[in-house]
Amino acid sequence: MAGITDVVENNKQDAAAEPQAARPKAVKPKAARKPRAGAASAVEAASPAAKAAPKAPAPKAPAKPRAAAKPRAQPSAVEAVEAVPAPAPEPEVPAPEVSTRPPITIWAISDGRAGIEAQAVGLAEAVARQVPAKVVVKRVGWSGRTGRLPWWANWLPRRWLTPESEIHAPWPDLWIAAGRATLPLSIRARRWSGGKTYVVQIQDPRVPANMFDLVIPPKHDRLSGDNVLAITGSPHRVTSQRLDSEYEKFKDQIDALPHPRVAVLLGGKSKAFDLSVERAAQMAHQIQLPLEQEGGSLLMTFSRRTPEPARALLTARLRHLPGMIWDGTGANPYFAFLAAADYILVSEDSTNMATEAASTGKPVFILKMDGQSLKFRLFHQELERQGAARPYGGAFHGWTYDPVDETGRAAAEVVARMDARAAGTS
Repeated sequence: MAGITDVVENNKQDAAAEPQAARPKAVKPKAARKPRAGAASAVEAASPAAKAAPKAPAPKAPAKPRAAAKPRAQPSAVEAVEAVPAPAPEPEVPAPEVSTRPPITIWAISDGRAGIEAQAVGLAEAVARQVPAKVVVKRVGWSGRTGRLPWWANWLPRRWLTPESEIHAPWPDLWIAAGRATLPLSIRARRWSGGKTYVVQIQDPRVPANMFDLVIPPKHDRLSGDNVLAITGSPHRVTSQRLDSEYEKFKDQIDALPHPRVAVLLGGKSKAFDLSVERAAQMAHQIQLPLEQEGGSLLMTFSRRTPEPARALLTARLRHLPGMIWDGTGANPYFAFLAAADYILVSEDSTNMATEAASTGKPVFILKMDGQSLKFRLFHQELERQGAARPYGGAFHGWTYDPVDETGRAAAEVVARMDARAAGTS
């Protein structure tokens, strides 16, 4: 098409030269402005000069028109003045993959004690992060003294369960149990479900491992077998997402505290260990001095096993330091302490707390208690071998290591073995 600007200017000149009365002859188009074949442009049609002038005879079509040419749509006035290129098509973004795997039902079973239940629920939640699943928490209760009987003497265990236990059909796809109270049930779960339920027992059950589909004991129990997966420590519920969300609940109380922030997680009396007043006094001294020297803050929490005299002494000796000492009332800041800490001190009697601390990737120091245990020594040596923990010698220092994620490893193994059984390859 001839230049749009030229056409508009020529039309203006023609209009200025035209008298009021119509000329007797049609205006002959200029040779230099020979129009293309077809109708006039929209701008020409819209101009006043074009309306006043008689239409010129259409030029003859060329002898041999292009056979392949297709008629073009008449452009609008705006398109004729300024051609805007069509936007490039948006690249196609592949839709996210939607899992077609049907969800499974998981029962996390224990006697309800916090440390035991955390292991079963922690592993169940880890499996649910890998496959679609619904987790149901079950707390086993026994009538009378039935729960104290050995597993082989409790022949009809469901008869002696409290109604709140709710151990009945429909049975789950995955049964994860922890603790001695669950053994009579776990041993029979496969038979009750007709082989549908995959049964996992956490810790060393002290019965033949082939009574379950999979046993997950700590490595320091030194149990082995084809259906045994030994892990460092115990399964737990600590994830980075949970630490972040729990920290938000105590953000206003913790944010202003000076660094280094030292979390102290204390257990107490057990079969192998105890926390005497004398040992508590030594522990308070070892914690107080470096914190005062470095100008840090204290985040301390006790367990239900901590003897009251030791708890009172530690609180009295350390409460002048900046920080928080949880007295057991109100919301539990345990996970917030793990999230906020620069260093973590854990008493040597707790497998759960040490494993949870090691999952953060932060330096973990082991506090000496009264008593000793070969199993716990092996456990702490395993944490040291993985670079997570060191004995506490009265001073803080940092180092780095890969966070210990044995719960995730155990969950992946459970899923793999369930899939193998479903495929008939196990």
